[in-house]
Amino acid sequence: MEKHAKETPYFLNFNIPILLRGLLKVLNKPFSLVDLGCGDGSLLYALYHNNLLKDSKHIVGVDISKTRIKRLSYFCPFADGIIADVQDLSQIHDNYFDIAISTQVIEHVPSDFKMLQEVNRILKSGGYLYISTVIKKRCGFWIYWNKGFKLDPTHVREYSSDQQFINLLRKTGFKVIKVETKNVTYPLIDLIIRLLIYLGLIKPQSDFYLRHSFLSKLRNLKFKVIGYQTIEVLSKVIK
Repeated sequence: MEKHAKETPYFLNFNIPILLRGLLKVLNKPFSLVDLGCGDGSLLYALYHNNLLKDSKHIVGVDISKTRIKRLSYFCPFADGIIADVQDLSQIHDNYFDIAISTQVIEHVPSDFKMLQEVNRILKSGGYLYISTVIKKRCGFWIYWNKGFKLDPTHVREYSSDQQFINLLRKTGFKVIKVETKNVTYPLIDLIIRLLIYLGLIKPQSDFYLRHSFLSKLRNLKFKVIGYQTIEVLSKVIK
């Protein structure tokens, strides 16, 4: 796991999901926020530099990798880092956070139900969860194989429909407010950069594209991954 984290940085950028941006813009009150499976801090970095954390009173990033939490501390010094499995958040008190966010994480954990139970526990009554994952249609195809073709070789599961994922949220005590789906697209330049990192020709740097603004523009050239969609859900805790 640490080897993968060292060799595979999550590139920093300034992109923010529309549902999450909308929530933070209308909240209009001091809030505490936790990013579950924060990686190298990409999303928290984007939120901070888009001035969407100005009303925050406590920001926390949780990741199972020590390497990624170290990067989080460097790029997002405003956030506290916790090394933990998102299925066991015992380091966090009950009813602590106003907002939890988790992007493309739940498909990696052995028990999605247990993860969501933990998220429910650490959120205050009426707290918000923004979460995203992938939906694989029957025709879904990508280059990785793990008991079938997968978008990522470390995926434990890939949901087969929007409704399957929404039902899971409802079973774990969340009221779904809004759902957005879109096709999965992948920047062509990322494939090249990751290959060069793998070959040892480029250092694995999370801020690679921030250092090379011209190459960052090439990330707009993307191709569609066959049969895969991203689902984003904004929900609220019911207690």
